[in-house]
Amino acid sequence: MAFFAVTYAYDPELSELADEIRPTHRAFLSDLRDKGLNVASGPLGGDTPGALLIIEAENLDEVEALLDEDPFKKEKVVSERVVRPWNPVISRF
Repeated sequence: MAFFAVTYAYDPELSELADEIRPTHRAFLSDLRDKGLNVASGPLGGDTPGALLIIEAENLDEVEALLDEDPFKKEKVVSERVVRPWNPVISRF
């Protein structure tokens, strides 16, 4: 298994839709946590709406396939997603 850092950028014009489906989005991410795949996730601060997710999976393709099922992705609230391998050299994991 490997770690992946995922960033989401949200479409600011879909903020009302995001608010509406956020409970389903969080339930999806909680399910990934319960399966041991979502190590941590949450919104990023700053002026640009987005989030950071740390996912543990076999490979990049698995991460992308998992996150394609995210309600935010399906409803196009996520305007950009970047998935990168991440090597935690110093951590509390």
